[in-house]
Amino acid sequence: MKTLFSRLFFLTLAVYVFASCTGDPLVKPIKDGIDAQNYEAAIVAADSALLTDPTNAMALYYRGYALNMKAGATDDIAAREAMYREMRSNLVDARAAFAAMEKAPAESEQVTNLILNAWGREHNEAIAYALDDSVMATVENPLDYSIQHLVNATTANPDSTLSYDVLAQVYYMNSDYEGAATAMARVIELKNPGEASEYDRLASYNFLMGKPDVAVNALEEGLALYPDSTSLIQKMADGLFQTGNTDRALELVEGLVANDPTNAQYRLVIGTQIYQRVMTLSDSVSANSDMIYEIRDEDEARVEELNAINEELREQIDMLTKRAEDALVAAAEIEPNNPMIFNTLGVVYQNKAAALFDLRNNTVDNDEAMRLDELAKAEATLAMENYERAAELDPENTSYWESLFRIYTSLGMLEEAEAAMEKAGM
Repeated sequence: MKTLFSRLFFLTLAVYVFASCTGDPLVKPIKDGIDAQNYEAAIVAADSALLTDPTNAMALYYRGYALNMKAGATDDIAAREAMYREMRSNLVDARAAFAAMEKAPAESEQVTNLILNAWGREHNEAIAYALDDSVMATVENPLDYSIQHLVNATTANPDSTLSYDVLAQVYYMNSDYEGAATAMARVIELKNPGEASEYDRLASYNFLMGKPDVAVNALEEGLALYPDSTSLIQKMADGLFQTGNTDRALELVEGLVANDPTNAQYRLVIGTQIYQRVMTLSDSVSANSDMIYEIRDEDEARVEELNAINEELREQIDMLTKRAEDALVAAAEIEPNNPMIFNTLGVVYQNKAAALFDLRNNTVDNDEAMRLDELAKAEATLAMENYERAAELDPENTSYWESLFRIYTSLGMLEEAEAAMEKAGM
């Protein structure tokens, strides 16, 4: 996971000491408290000065300064968050007050440096807890420490896309996908627009949370900006498949195939997804057939209606099966050592065989039964050949041997079936 941080860097910023002198007697006790490292006394003195004049730029500045120093001296990293929030508020108000002056003091030029000092300190400590083995070994759950440091860093400097980017990565490493998505959404919001890779990551985090609809929304935004991003298109297709928008998903993947016809993975996705639809349609045919059997002697009109529906469904099944088969065969030609392709082809042929065996069993015409039996065995043989190829390529995959056991059994190859059963551990 350390490679995730290849773009990150450490930074060192000095805390700028008092850059000017002031004759304001209300400010002197604040500075005295800071000099003595009694930051609480400095803050109390600043509060007194601000009671007299809430717009006192120097009091605001040094109060923020004291809070920064106090946070840096505080071991409880979670307690620092509130200090940084106050610090930033004081320094932002000080900046505005300095800007209203006809001649601002030198402190006005150090406001940004103070903010960056606090941010850099917390950001660097976060990196150490995420990457440095020696630092990580000092605590339990070091990623929790890294996250808190990053929360502190973004509290001090909420405009830091770098820290939010790292925060998303550390949340991901800590299996907090919601936190990762929230941080990455903030990166995109700050950059406006984000990069293609950032929309990609935001979608990935939402997929991991089981929110494909939210992932699709992020991908829609990304693709509107980066319509040629192959990665975004791939993830969009995945999201559309997950949300049931199969037609559009297939359209996207087929576009990928057109742009990269030698990519076997795209064709495998097409074949697999189309065949999943075939299985859904086949389930509908089976349900209708069961209904026909139940009412065959009671409702002739309904039986005819269901038979007509099944006929239409079978036509769709045949068309989609051919489409899936063509995609998978093409994938196998491109990538002949991918066992998943051959296993999927085996499933296609086995189910074609099963459908033909069912038709054979339901006909009363002996000649037709013999014809269907030959067709079914031919498809079963194709299934066997593809399962054998998958098992040859990945002999440790027991599911391939289970499939071979079933297909050998259906073909009456009992010795082969027994051997496959043993390899499947059945």
